[in-house]
Amino acid sequence: MKKTAIQFLLKTLLFVMAIAAFFEILFICGCYPVITNSTFFDQKIFTMQQRHIKQVKLMAIGSSVALYELNSPIMVHNFNMPYYNFASWNLQITDTRALLSDFVKRYQPRYVILCSSINDFISPANSTYLNYVNAPDFMKYHLPQGFYLKNYTSAYQVVRRKLNSYPLAVDQWGGAFLTAKQINKAKWDEHNIFPTSYTAENYNALDSLAGFLEAQNIKLIFIQVPLKKSYANTPQSLAILSAHFARCKSIVEKQGGIYLNYHNTSVFTNSLFTDQYHLQLNGAVILTNEIAKDLKGIIR
Repeated sequence: MKKTAIQFLLKTLLFVMAIAAFFEILFICGCYPVITNSTFFDQKIFTMQQRHIKQVKLMAIGSSVALYELNSPIMVHNFNMPYYNFASWNLQITDTRALLSDFVKRYQPRYVILCSSINDFISPANSTYLNYVNAPDFMKYHLPQGFYLKNYTSAYQVVRRKLNSYPLAVDQWGGAFLTAKQINKAKWDEHNIFPTSYTAENYNALDSLAGFLEAQNIKLIFIQVPLKKSYANTPQSLAILSAHFARCKSIVEKQGGIYLNYHNTSVFTNSLFTDQYHLQLNGAVILTNEIAKDLKGIIR
């Protein structure tokens, strides 16, 4: 009886080890577990772990405008402190608020730069980011392979996601850039509806985010990035845009943050954009130099 029990335990152990080895091979090959419904976010999280990102004194966060329009070398050159860009595609302010609670706890920043545009205020929160935020810290920071079991997805789906994913090309500080060759003609004059039924909850999330950082004694720096001129070229659209700027400014400054607005169509002309909302590399360099100049007296 005892021998049978030992044989059963050994077979079970071998079976578990075989499964663990299979998932480890998937991980080594870059077929990462599914955490959220954003392939880019998941890939970036695993890249950060592989780079052993630790304390970050100057944290950048937000959606794709933060990813592409904060030029990493310029930021690193101007500010003598650990810097990393945590931005990811399509994050709404509600998503950024949820993720920031985890990032602040882990990386202990002194300053948070939130680059933002209209598109950050138009959609509902993405609940899948809570799969990451609410996961055990040990899994998030030391054993990411655990997500294969926590958020079980078949091996076929994991491999397929890898094969169909947009290649992750971020620099060593988490940033990226768009070139003139990447002009998106389909979105050159795209005009997303704003405000939407979800705009109010994103304003509320911004208020919560600003209050959270103030309570942690972390300085919030809100950057309104430029929009292409055609986005607001009527009295009505200009009024809507101005009201949005004023609302964000009020929320941020009420909670002790810094609000900086770089929407200037005479400086950021059409030739500097790749679409209605994103600057190409030349535009990002101009913007980041302006930001660095203005932040010299704030970030120390």
